[in-house]
Amino acid sequence: MKYAMVILESDDAWEGSNAAEREFDAAARWWADLRAQGKVVASARLAPPRTATILSWHDPTPIVTDGPYIEAKEAVGGFVVLEVDSPAEAVRIASSWPKTAGARIELRPVMEA
Repeated sequence: MKYAMVILESDDAWEGSNAAEREFDAAARWWADLRAQGKVVASARLAPPRTATILSWHDPTPIVTDGPYIEAKEAVGGFVVLEVDSPAEAVRIASSWPKTAGARIELRPVMEA
């Protein structure tokens, strides 16, 4: 089964705070270990929210705007799609995420088409 692990980070993490920089090596080892175990299907770190392009629809016409749509204390920093044997394994993997300064994790089952 596949689970999406969405990594929510604080503004400090985006701006390269000292805590985030200290945790970088631990996170790199975490990613390498998961990949070696064959648990990572796909993953990516996202650019800062200020680089976002937002599309919204009014009637059938899309409206395109730059930058974050709302002010927020946290934003999606990245994601990983995990291949796991159970929901408990997804929770165990997410619980081992080393970057704790201002981070939160959202886990969701991936719905196969």
